[in-house]
Amino acid sequence: MSEHNEVEVPMAGTDVLVVGSVNYDYIVTQDRLPRRGETFAAAGAKGAFGGKGANQAVQAARLGATVRFIGACGADGLGRQCLDNLRSQGVDCHMRPTEESSGLGIVHVVGEGDVYATIVEGANGAVDRGWIDENAQLFQDAGVVVIQNEIPAEANERTVELAAAAAVPVVFNAAPARPVAERVTRRCTWFVVNEDEASAYLGRDLGDVRDDTAMRRAVVDLQRFCRGVVLTLGSRGCYVADGTSVQFIEAVPTHAVDSTGAGDSFIGAFADALVNGSDPVAAAVDATRVASITVEGVGAQSSMPTREVLTSEVL
Repeated sequence: MSEHNEVEVPMAGTDVLVVGSVNYDYIVTQDRLPRRGETFAAAGAKGAFGGKGANQAVQAARLGATVRFIGACGADGLGRQCLDNLRSQGVDCHMRPTEESSGLGIVHVVGEGDVYATIVEGANGAVDRGWIDENAQLFQDAGVVVIQNEIPAEANERTVELAAAAAVPVVFNAAPARPVAERVTRRCTWFVVNEDEASAYLGRDLGDVRDDTAMRRAVVDLQRFCRGVVLTLGSRGCYVADGTSVQFIEAVPTHAVDSTGAGDSFIGAFADALVNGSDPVAAAVDATRVASITVEGVGAQSSMPTREVLTSEVL
């Protein structure tokens, strides 16, 4: 047993089980952000389905995985649309009934695809320990469990406990960054963050993402949270650490239009590859390729590729 992780387990089933958020996104495209007190005219706006959990579930499903989802949708019209959308993508949904309004994402896409996002928790706050327990049977067929930080921490903690009891590895996309107990992260198999989230967890600036030495040092430092670490760096690529080595994976060159959902696309593809038997580095290579397609379109789920697209255009 590793000194970093409390548990190392083989995959038990074949499903991808996502426990997470469902949002409806309002995406505003503009040249820049407005200054304080300024009213700035945007180039365009559109609505799209989102939420980190939902995005990751959809990407895994589009790649052919059997995906189960535990979460909550709003009681309003947007919530019903979000639920219908997930089901239409082939995701088996287990949503907690709630009178809360839908979770929302306000996304500003600026310049060459840079993203500034604000989320409103809404119905996602209804996902608690009790709801995870009510769906405990789903862990028995899971090959991997995926969590993020857009639902209450107590739900994530209970998810990790049930996954450990069922001998199922956990991919923890610790985004957005928020305080989390190391006793929870150390029971996960993979801790996946981007450079901004890594900086928040380590409490320091990482330095230039092109500085290989600095990035490797950051990955090693992140291993205090979990033995397995993936540090994603957007157009630079990513680093994968499995406890014995740290490997760099270069990004696939692409014309980025909107980076919304790229990280979620990476996670969904990473989980799909793991559950299909890929080793972590190969899984990250595939995930990097999938994310490179996602950034070529506007929106998160609307830009995520299917297995057929991946096979014909990338692999």
